[in-house]
Amino acid sequence: MSHGERQTGSDPYDIDPKLVLAQYSVEWTALRASYEEVKVQLKEAQDELSQLDRLLQTGKLSEDEHMKRYRETWQKSTEIVQVKREVEARLDEIQKEIRAADRRLKLKEEEEARRDRLEQERANAMVEWMGLKQGFDLIMQRRTEINQDMDRLETRRRAKKVTEEQYRAERLQQLRQLTELRSIETDVKKRLGELLEMIRG
Repeated sequence: MSHGERQTGSDPYDIDPKLVLAQYSVEWTALRASYEEVKVQLKEAQDELSQLDRLLQTGKLSEDEHMKRYRETWQKSTEIVQVKREVEARLDEIQKEIRAADRRLKLKEEEEARRDRLEQERANAMVEWMGLKQGFDLIMQRRTEINQDMDRLETRRRAKKVTEEQYRAERLQQLRQLTELRSIETDVKKRLGELLEMIRG
């Protein structure tokens, strides 16, 4: 006779105490004690039924006496099973609520960690942005200086103060410097844009 008792390899209500929320601790403890108690009572009733069968088979108990005592014990075991099912149902409810609350807590912790990480990334991005902005300003300043040098070189050329060969050599050097600056400027602008997006979130 099983009365539909769960046949699992491990205790289905063996839950990590850390997961038991404070508001359920008293009820959970009481229900766990009741659960263990009814399991013992049910086992005793089942053993008693088996014993009655053995007594009947060995002739130590009449059919009538066996039937009478068997019905009484069966009724008792049925009541125990009902109590056990009610306790299991409530334990299941609490367990679901505990696990749902634990999931919510983990999600909240993950969200807080994500926000903290984003804030740290924004702070790091701001520091990098400020450093790059200073570098970008220096690039602009250097571009202005090269343009001024090119204007002065053009003025000197018109005044015949430099030869065509000197002019071409200096002009080529200035153009190379501008090309290098433009390449750096493009990379810096791109990174500044990326950092700005991170800062704005």
